[in-house]
Amino acid sequence: MTLSRHRPILLAALALPSFALALPPDVPDPHGIVIKPIPEKLVVLTFDDSVASHATVAAPLLKKLGFGGSFFICDFDSFKTRKDWYMSWDQIKSLDAGGFDVGNHTKGHGGAAMNDWLAMEVDFASHGVSKPTTLCWPVYNVHPRLYPELIGKGYTFGRGGHERAYRPAFDHPFDVPSFTVHDRVSYESFVNSARQATRGRIVVFTFHGVPEGEHPSVSLDPAGFARMMRYLKDNQYQVISLRDLATYVDVEKAAKFLPHPSHLPWGGMTRDGNLLHVSVSKLPAGRELALPGMTTRISRAYFAADPDKRPLTLTRADNGIQTIVVPDSPLVLAGEYPTAIVAELQGGPVATLLEFGIPGAPPGEISGGEIRVKVPLAADLAKLVATYDTGSPRVAGQPASGAVTDFTRPQSYAITGPEGPVRSYRVTVTPTPGAIAVSNPDFERFDVLEEQGATPIPCPMGVAWSFNKKGSNGEIGIKDLVASPSAPPPPNGSRHVVYLRGAGNSISQRIVFDPGTYVIRFDAVKRNGYEKTAAPLKITIDGVPVFALEPSEIGEKWASYRSPAFPVNAGPRELAIALGEGDGMDIIDNVVLEYCGANP
Repeated sequence: MTLSRHRPILLAALALPSFALALPPDVPDPHGIVIKPIPEKLVVLTFDDSVASHATVAAPLLKKLGFGGSFFICDFDSFKTRKDWYMSWDQIKSLDAGGFDVGNHTKGHGGAAMNDWLAMEVDFASHGVSKPTTLCWPVYNVHPRLYPELIGKGYTFGRGGHERAYRPAFDHPFDVPSFTVHDRVSYESFVNSARQATRGRIVVFTFHGVPEGEHPSVSLDPAGFARMMRYLKDNQYQVISLRDLATYVDVEKAAKFLPHPSHLPWGGMTRDGNLLHVSVSKLPAGRELALPGMTTRISRAYFAADPDKRPLTLTRADNGIQTIVVPDSPLVLAGEYPTAIVAELQGGPVATLLEFGIPGAPPGEISGGEIRVKVPLAADLAKLVATYDTGSPRVAGQPASGAVTDFTRPQSYAITGPEGPVRSYRVTVTPTPGAIAVSNPDFERFDVLEEQGATPIPCPMGVAWSFNKKGSNGEIGIKDLVASPSAPPPPNGSRHVVYLRGAGNSISQRIVFDPGTYVIRFDAVKRNGYEKTAAPLKITIDGVPVFALEPSEIGEKWASYRSPAFPVNAGPRELAIALGEGDGMDIIDNVVLEYCGANP
């Protein structure tokens, strides 16, 4: 009798759509980022690259099924000339008017500079399309340094890659993970991915064309797409756009408390006025969090979850860099979820030098107020360009960073901050045979890259790489292999690598050589995923090849390459890594130039 009396209630519950129920999440949310229970079977659909079939195939089917979706617009490759392959602006405007989320995919499929995003916004406005509030990163190449500006421009979510489900209390809202779907992804794999939308996890799918004309490697057959959509409908999935995630996620909290990819081994930092939000994803063995680049004084630091704001121990090095010592505490989260610390900043940055160097030479050695730099014998000491890093644009020096300076005798540098006394350094430059170096050999500092142009990049300190793109052909830039894994981590564990696609594209830097023989070493891998073919790779000095790799020599696992010794005459020379004719993307890291000795 008891069972019979409760059976109608049970059956009624089972009859409800499954997305109306939210099971207890199996992911913790210590910072209250989830503002509304996430229903079971919540799926987000996203479509990249402005492909014509978005308007003719995908959107009509989504509308028929009652699904939402995000369509990300860029104007790269043949967008302007092949309207059989790409949407017209009238079609894009129709998607917007039809209630779909129309997002930003950058002007030209770039994304490393803020102008890439703003220029696309101009096109949106000029064609009557609503200002975008969501974005997706070209080639899944995430640039965390742009997060604050993007938030300031009204963006809420950015989609990345990673091939896993989105966990709102764990993943940064500007790097929402997704599963990529194309013809090489089976229906069964799609279903298995969709089934991960449970217990607080949200599944996001990335599609390109259905079909895709110019890039068949990411194309999906319309019949296969329709079958996948029918599966979602028949199994009562709730299908929304990336924009709709704001119903469930407090973006402001997530941006403060969740770590974003950085070169810091323990997590990341986000500044919000006079507060520094420190997010610790991996506590160091010594429980010390060094804060490189943060020279503004910290008056107090405490766990974000501590209502009493009990202060943590702080130390400061001679150069101004501070360290937070993390005690053993229940407030230190176990596992992979981040521990949040708030640091209160007081006053302005201190006057200090964090690094000093001459591009093309080994970095300077700083000891107290003394700096020593070695340069090659062929260098003109009277006309050297020295660059340095003060840790803040509010701290300047004389002579200025990048100024031509006479180092035939020691020079004094006066560093001035907005507060406190001037700090002085004495710089001595010593000519040394073969004292050359590739500036920033592992590209690890390029998460602060401002622009990618055809001239040497002045920031970060000591970087002398130029990015040389031949017309509009291909792609060139810096990838973060943690944020957008398109290859295994490099052998030395660095995160930032250079990527090259397109014949004739290259990176280069100007180096003053002493006469002698040299060897160049570097690591390389071809991009996995869309393009399985590497491109021929050449190392040149003043345009003359000194070493070359054929595509068959570059695999899907990192390998180290070493050139034969080659002679170089004295003077300034252009060292370049360039692509030859062929398809595919090469990824480069750990470039080292070695002096072998004087010419025989």
